[in-house]
Amino acid sequence: MVVNVKLMSMFAKYLKNHPDGKVDVEEDSTVRGLAEILGLPVKLVRIITVNGKQEDLNKVLSNGDLVYIFPPAIGGG
Repeated sequence: MVVNVKLMSMFAKYLKNHPDGKVDVEEDSTVRGLAEILGLPVKLVRIITVNGKQEDLNKVLSNGDLVYIFPPAIGGG
């Protein structure tokens, strides 16, 4: 199945092999599995949304899901 992925900030470079943001994953894959496929440093994942709803690494994905993954915030005021 295919999920649509948006990696934010310093994570963007991990989509270099998927410039259109479409990533093939196996049925019943989780966000953690997706992150591992992409080579993301899972320990740095801070915010995940799937179809606009905040989720965690254990969220099971479905075909066509839109997944945003954010790293820790950098900077401050």
